[in-house]
Amino acid sequence: MKAIEMRKILSLRSRGGSRGVSVALLAAGLLAGCVSEQSSTESLYRQNMVSETALNAQIMSDRARDQRCQRDPSRRECGPRP
Repeated sequence: MKAIEMRKILSLRSRGGSRGVSVALLAAGLLAGCVSEQSSTESLYRQNMVSETALNAQIMSDRARDQRCQRDPSRRECGPRP
């Protein structure tokens, strides 16, 4: 249903010249990305995994820094954090 509504909006906007063409191309790209619910769900899952992996990496890095600073507080990286 949404695809049909978007096509109607595009057909109305596309009569405005070159601006309408760019809007139509943009909307077509958006429609192509939202064709299937399954692919959208998989994409969100992948994005969540990437975000979670980056967060875990940051936590591990902070813990490693804390351990290095406990062993040797004179390290340059062990100064006050902003």
